[in-house]
Amino acid sequence: MRDDLVINQVSSLECVYLSMTERYQLDCFIGQYIKTRNLRSIPNINNILRSTLATYAGTPPVMVNELNAWIDRKLGYRASHPDFPSLEDL
Repeated sequence: MRDDLVINQVSSLECVYLSMTERYQLDCFIGQYIKTRNLRSIPNINNILRSTLATYAGTPPVMVNELNAWIDRKLGYRASHPDFPSLEDL
């Protein structure tokens, strides 16, 4: 674990760190994940993400990029880019 994040860390996956001083609460992280992967149309996506996150074995503090990558690998999603259509849209 990084020494600079040991102080004031949360003991469970209640938040996700953007930097050493900034963090998302879990609800905000889930909203960001849904938005960046364009998953709003998937039924029960909040519940799917919460149940997936409940199986996360990493130890806090967890950085947003590592959790995004873990969920992407686990569920097979990818971030969408606002300037480029997805392959399904072509």
